Amino acid sequence: MARTMVLLLAAPRGEATLVRALFGSSLFRQLVVPHARATMVRTAEANGIPWRECLAWLRGARAWDDGALARVQRDGVDVPEYYRAPFHAYEQGNLCWEAALEQELAGKAVGVRNFPRAPDPEEAFRASFDAALDSLGAACPDGGAIVDLGCGTGTSTRRLAARFPRAATVVGLDVSPHMLAVGRALLELAPRATGDGEHSAGDGVGAWVSAVAHDARVSLEHAEISATRLGACSCDVAVLSLVLHELPPAAARAVFREAARVLRPGGQLWVGEMDFETDGYRKLRANALLYSLIRSTEPYLDEYAMYQSAGMVDDLFDAGFGVVRLAAATGRHFALVASMPAADAAPVGGRVLDDRRRETAMADTHLPTWQAAARKGSD
Repeated sequence: MARTMVLLLAAPRGEATLVRALFGSSLFRQLVVPHARATMVRTAEANGIPWRECLAWLRGARAWDDGALARVQRDGVDVPEYYRAPFHAYEQGNLCWEAALEQELAGKAVGVRNFPRAPDPEEAFRASFDAALDSLGAACPDGGAIVDLGCGTGTSTRRLAARFPRAATVVGLDVSPHMLAVGRALLELAPRATGDGEHSAGDGVGAWVSAVAHDARVSLEHAEISATRLGACSCDVAVLSLVLHELPPAAARAVFREAARVLRPGGQLWVGEMDFETDGYRKLRANALLYSLIRSTEPYLDEYAMYQSAGMVDDLFDAGFGVVRLAAATGRHFALVASMPAADAAPVGGRVLDDRRRETAMADTHLPTWQAAARKGSD
């Protein structure tokens, strides 16, 4: 299978349309997706991530059934049509148990791809966004309220709570009840990190890919992130962590408007995302065949790539944000802080854009896609 994919990638550019059609077909998904997933698991385990062991523990920790979904679902929460598309090699996208049970494992694998030489690749990846946001003036006041939009199982929500111990509440919102059920279970189980001491059979404390601590300030709630049901001016910080590239532009605009609605005067929206204006992503997108392969698991990636360059910042201003600041977070990602006007701010009628990506540009440490695949296949 790997050799077949290499041959496809070596095909002339004139065949790109044909290959894109192949990558979007059900036959492609049936043949290639299982292979891609298996190699991802091998890569993770070769880098010290006990994928299968942790997944087996989590599968057995709860009954993942309709009852688990019912406990987190709220009446009147509609799943947008765009959200029903296949994502990340899961035919049902984020609306299935497999995607939810594996999300935090896959997050570890993303860290390995971005910082393969770091002692803790995922920590290095997430810390890079923290540092970039801090450089842009990201701040949460004591007693503040943080909302994490598109939180998945809550990895980013828990990190926000740990980073801002004086925040009063940290609420994660997601439209997938599967993700929320897994995230709530992890908060209840509070597992230790793998390798953190020995676990005796039946001690009730499992080994997960990262430690999860109880925190009464953290909650995970069922909501569509463009219609959160939160009160107007009820939050100090809204966060979109690697969410925008999974939204078509119309949905992103709606989310920006909702974030502006729920933020208090002077509140901030923090965004961490792929930057298609970096050399790494420019080169990836220039390779039509390879890019088609990546895009087959990210249905809105093309739209996002164009939207990020032409439309995203204007839509933030149109939503009501007065100042937008950007900086490089990694060699392929940016951080953004968009601020609402302060209550006592005099109307200036202008829009302030402070784009520091050029002066904060970083080396690209990301593994080339097929270098990573070769390592996977050789494990």
